[in-house]
Amino acid sequence: MIQAIENQLSAEGDRFCRDLLGDRYLIVRPDRNADTAQTAFAVAVQNPGLSSGVSSAIAELVHSVALNGIPQVRRVSEDQFAWAVPFNDDSYNGVAIEFAGSQPDELAALINRSTLCAWTRDVSARQLSQQIQLQDEQLMAYAAQVTEDLEELTWLRSLACNLELSESGNSIERIADTVLPSLCRQINAFSLVFVRDVAVAGMDGELPVIWQTGRLPIPRESCLSVIARLLGTGRDRTVVRNFDNNQFVDEHFSGVKSCVLVPVATESARLGWLLAVNKDNEHNECSRIFGDVSYKTNMSEQEFGSFEASLINATAVVLAAHGRNCGLFHEKELLLRGVIRSMINAIDAKDSYTCGHSDRVAEFSRLIAKELSLDFEQCEEIYMTGLLHDVGKIGVPDHVLKKPGQLTDSEFEQIKQHPVIGYEILKHLQNLSYVLPGVLHHHEAIDGSGYPHGLKGDQIPLYARILAVADSYDAMTSNRPYRRGMPTEKAEAILRAGIGTQWDSICVDAFFRTASDVRQIASQRMSPFSPGAENLSSVVTNS
Repeated sequence: MIQAIENQLSAEGDRFCRDLLGDRYLIVRPDRNADTAQTAFAVAVQNPGLSSGVSSAIAELVHSVALNGIPQVRRVSEDQFAWAVPFNDDSYNGVAIEFAGSQPDELAALINRSTLCAWTRDVSARQLSQQIQLQDEQLMAYAAQVTEDLEELTWLRSLACNLELSESGNSIERIADTVLPSLCRQINAFSLVFVRDVAVAGMDGELPVIWQTGRLPIPRESCLSVIARLLGTGRDRTVVRNFDNNQFVDEHFSGVKSCVLVPVATESARLGWLLAVNKDNEHNECSRIFGDVSYKTNMSEQEFGSFEASLINATAVVLAAHGRNCGLFHEKELLLRGVIRSMINAIDAKDSYTCGHSDRVAEFSRLIAKELSLDFEQCEEIYMTGLLHDVGKIGVPDHVLKKPGQLTDSEFEQIKQHPVIGYEILKHLQNLSYVLPGVLHHHEAIDGSGYPHGLKGDQIPLYARILAVADSYDAMTSNRPYRRGMPTEKAEAILRAGIGTQWDSICVDAFFRTASDVRQIASQRMSPFSPGAENLSSVVTNS
């Protein structure tokens, strides 16, 4: 059925229709399910002056326009034409109809207004399409910017999470190798150069150190020349330069079009420089999307700006802080090693016959650890444990430690306390906590006959099992106050015989796989060894 038939004067409708259709027009709002007969009946009821033929013609016109959405002019009677236009307002859509007579002037005016209507709607549609296209471009620009911002945040978060600033083994150049390639891509630079021209305590060879990434290799001398000329006589500062033509050209380098120079520095000191050279627009997401010359942005895609400078500066601060940490950690490590060396020297001064014993045990233990496929950090830990394994002998009386003859049971009990004494000496050094199991248990035996706790098998820590093999071998082949060192062949035979009772089979096997290196280290002792005939218990327990 017809939902409504309204007079224009009572309808709050489409201003576009009111401007084009004149003073008065008829609005017909057909129900979606109404047929032409029902529409014609409704039109006739609302307009009793219309004949049934005119009502039917109007109904067909209304349904055609409503279906196609295209304005139409149609003769509805012998002396009358109707012009129907799709009508839109806040209520249910319909069709607006204006009548015109058959006079040429009226028809011409009707055709003119119909043409104007079509042209105006076409112009409006094109303008709307342009607005939509512009909005789409703006949305894409916003999306690209949001993507860049998210990538920046993600990159900064990964920088914060992945930099193991507490690891003194991670040099500044190693950190640069981790983070700077992604930074170079983030700022769309052809090349990113890290120049370190200030020493980090105890960790440097030849300076300056130059590291770079990107698509544009820059010769070493060119890097230094560009930095020097950018700075001039100025102090350490951030420099952003965007040139019309290439600058700093030499025979090995095509020059700089744009660049950012940022000091790698903390508040207290500078370590070096980060230099970004030439904007890489081919890999710029926004440039690929909006490469059209008609697309305008608020910043030049050809130049470096505050975004790139701030991101490089954030990275430079992290690198500088890590460099400072590296120096502090290295100084701390040197201090710790100095303390350890002082302890070892104290033991050597106490018993000159064991001079070098701790160093050799440490070297043997590291070889065994490598053969067991322990990682680098574990190998260094076992080395440090070997250096300190006999530190407890400081607490053993000299007359017992240097006794040239067989020990009494009481004296042997005093010797057996040196692992516990060493543990007590070292347990308060938190940074050396990893040496404690090896120091305390390196005289345990696989069958449980060792000391101080009589541990068996896998109850004995791995570091202690490794040290037990290394310590026993060096003790057997070294000169002592009560005997001469035994030949290498005999010491090795004793190790094989003690597998499964005194020593761990896995550790002994690893020892023999490194035997040639062990013999080379052992051969560096001050004096050659003479054959000895002491029994195993006296050799091992007094070591």
